[in-house]
Amino acid sequence: MEYSRKFLTAALFAAGIALAVPAGRAHGAADAPARVLSITPAATEILYSLGLGDRVAAVTRYCNWPPEAKSKPVIGDMMNVNLEMLAALDPDLVLISNLNEHLSARIKAMGYKTVVVYQDNFDQICKSILDVGEACGVSDAARAKVGELRGAVEALKGSVPSGTPPRVLIVVGRDPADDELKRLYVAGAQSFYDDLIRESGAVNALDSDVQYLQVSREGLLRLEPDVIIDLIGEHGTADVSTERIQGQWSSIPDLRAAAEKNVSIVRGDFSLRPGPRYPLLLDAFIRAIWGGEREITG
Repeated sequence: MEYSRKFLTAALFAAGIALAVPAGRAHGAADAPARVLSITPAATEILYSLGLGDRVAAVTRYCNWPPEAKSKPVIGDMMNVNLEMLAALDPDLVLISNLNEHLSARIKAMGYKTVVVYQDNFDQICKSILDVGEACGVSDAARAKVGELRGAVEALKGSVPSGTPPRVLIVVGRDPADDELKRLYVAGAQSFYDDLIRESGAVNALDSDVQYLQVSREGLLRLEPDVIIDLIGEHGTADVSTERIQGQWSSIPDLRAAAEKNVSIVRGDFSLRPGPRYPLLLDAFIRAIWGGEREITG
């Protein structure tokens, strides 16, 4: 069963918008926005990376980086936005994600400008930084940030040792307390993780033209990865020890990556955020794949 963008979004955030409010004021495109609402964690991270934290008027409850973002008013989550609060804040700009792009028409109908942050690959991440920078009147800072990111990625790629590219499987979603590993969601060739795998000098064990796919224990055996990277976020997950997680994987003795103890745990929401911390995740992947690190915390 394909773990499509729609399903992924529904799995991570509450669905539906029930409120209707009167239209707000229109804003001139030439105005540098002083009040920006971010309805996606990636956009929040972009704003702060561009030095625009003082302009952030509200965020979602998932916007926890940088730590300063947690002090901002919360307007809801990505899929359930308080439109009455949005209207009361009267923003100059609203940033949304391609995961909740359906909100754009409704917010525009209220009279507010939106910019969509795209997140499906590294080039889209860089373009989104440029788009946000242009919309906020800080294009020079955005170009500098993109140059910094691209430079960091190239430097990390240069650190990858030569050798036969291992087949790597990225587990992006599961219940860490599920000792039977009954339901796993893994990253395919259309996800931004595929860029990270290739830049790490490896190949994606799920060489399928999808973003995400749900697989069973039997499906894992068919994929037969050399290395598994298990991404453990912070929201809505149990505090499960590394020893327990490694034990869960060891319970599949026929899985080569588990038998050879080639399962790495990457903890922290940075591993689930396609944004300015991309080089940190690439570094974690390289350390897991080539350095043999079995627990990495961002």
